[in-house]
Amino acid sequence: MCKNPVLKGTKWIAVEKTFVADAGTMTITHTLEFTSAKDVMVRERSYLPEHPAMYMNADGTVTRIPASESESEFAGTYKYRRGNLTVTDEEGSEALYFYKNDGTFVRLGHFEELVFSRVEE
Repeated sequence: MCKNPVLKGTKWIAVEKTFVADAGTMTITHTLEFTSAKDVMVRERSYLPEHPAMYMNADGTVTRIPASESESEFAGTYKYRRGNLTVTDEEGSEALYFYKNDGTFVRLGHFEELVFSRVEE
């Protein structure tokens, strides 16, 4: 059994890098910010660097697509019990995170595990 983490007033971040064909590496930063003993803000910020278009212009040049960013966030609630953190969003959907002995939380992502580490502000 691992020691219970202190969550209230802490921030945890996981960074996910995904290769996007013909565009480069998209970086997605996931953040959990525990604002009280039961409330959490969940943020997701994605960044795709500038990259060439997938077509050639009539004059032989290739247009550059500018870098793009997007961000989403929602307020939710959380419960922690026996190494399991359950985050519930405003619509009632739940996400499950597992606390590990090394002091990180793990959530299963689309292609890999997302490892959340506590950050000091």
